[in-house]
Amino acid sequence: MQTTLFYSCASKLAQYLLVSSILVTGCCASFSLLCQTLRVAVPDYPPYTYVQNKEIAGEGYQAFTDLMAELGVEYHAEAVPHFGRSLIDMENKQLDAMLLATESPERSALAEYSEPLFFTDWAWVWLAKRHDIQPDSEQFKDLAVVSAQKNSNIYRWLALQQYQITPGTSDIRGLFNLLDHGRVDAIMLPALTATTLINKYQRDKTQYNIHKHIQLPYGIYISKAYLADNPDFMRKLNRAIKKYNAARQQPEKNRTDIAAPKN
Repeated sequence: MQTTLFYSCASKLAQYLLVSSILVTGCCASFSLLCQTLRVAVPDYPPYTYVQNKEIAGEGYQAFTDLMAELGVEYHAEAVPHFGRSLIDMENKQLDAMLLATESPERSALAEYSEPLFFTDWAWVWLAKRHDIQPDSEQFKDLAVVSAQKNSNIYRWLALQQYQITPGTSDIRGLFNLLDHGRVDAIMLPALTATTLINKYQRDKTQYNIHKHIQLPYGIYISKAYLADNPDFMRKLNRAIKKYNAARQQPEKNRTDIAAPKN
């Protein structure tokens, strides 16, 4: 009788464990966003993303953390100087996302691009004393020696457009050194990044001209491999981005009223 009771209890325990296993598996299948950590590369592009006190910071990174909190997605962010290595890591399934990024065919072959989180202006920067520099002139492309951060989308674009490009620096903060020491006639980088670096390092802003050349979407690339495992992620991410942008665009008074409703 004791043996019969033992088998009965064991059978019930096995059934319980089986049901529990199915429930857990089902949760991961239904809520796969909660079960897979999103591995994201974050480049050094202040004020959007940068490292401060050994932690990733910036308005772009803060927006990303808010989005992931709303989606209930765990993530691991790694600071990188640029996305030069990121495509290789993504191809080898060692990376799931790039924040923030502009579009390129190489990136789009491995990942899907989100709704824009911001818009960025690629800008020419040159010394104000160089009155001969005119980026919009026909001669500029043929005669001016220019540069940009190595392995960046801007550098790739300049090469494709057949500018007279010289190798830049891996660190975007070093571009101004090329300009100040006369190694190049002009550099190209995001306009907001240029003004941020000028202010941060207390450079004399009157020494530089900044000319916005083109405005592009600034979004998040999510690897196709990650989306294959999480097919509903991009739809939810884009919906969250639209919601985030709509909240940012509200008048200041409305945002205040929402944050502190009147009694």
